[in-house]
Amino acid sequence: MLKEYSSSASWNSAAIAGLVMAAVTIAIELLGALCAKVPGVAGGFLNFIAWAAKMVLCAFTFKFLLQRFHDNYEGVDYFALKKYGFKLALFSAIIVAAYSLVNLLVINPDAISDMMQSFREGYSSMMDSNSEAAFEKMLPKMPVYIGIVTVIYCYLWGTFYTGLFAKSIAPFDPFADIKDTPDNQ
Repeated sequence: MLKEYSSSASWNSAAIAGLVMAAVTIAIELLGALCAKVPGVAGGFLNFIAWAAKMVLCAFTFKFLLQRFHDNYEGVDYFALKKYGFKLALFSAIIVAAYSLVNLLVINPDAISDMMQSFREGYSSMMDSNSEAAFEKMLPKMPVYIGIVTVIYCYLWGTFYTGLFAKSIAPFDPFADIKDTPDNQ
């Protein structure tokens, strides 16, 4: 039996599906972090494979969640499915960004300073004293910037996946509102 579609049902389902989508993304991200610990060329290759697997697995998970929503609710057309996909992308992006912030601030607090140190070593010859001072001011705010960029990045991927899969799951019918009427002859 199909459930009746409503806006609140869409938000509730998107919140739960966003949690599932974020869990898949974070799990693959952790696998990529483990692959990055392997030294040398093998580590770079494994990191690339983990990144590619993350993209493919996220795409399949997103399509599965869209399809499940379409199949479980009555009256879900193309536009309702697209709105649902945007909500799903938003919830997932917020959860992934929250994980990124927790990872940077609590789990691995030295990651930002290590990243900035390698940046300084690589670009110190190109930076003058004003650039270095601005760089030092930016360092404490880096987790906020990374969190904002992560939300935008994940949301853009979610909107891309929504546009990619919504039409195949619920094809757009421009004549859906027009009722068949008998010919007046």
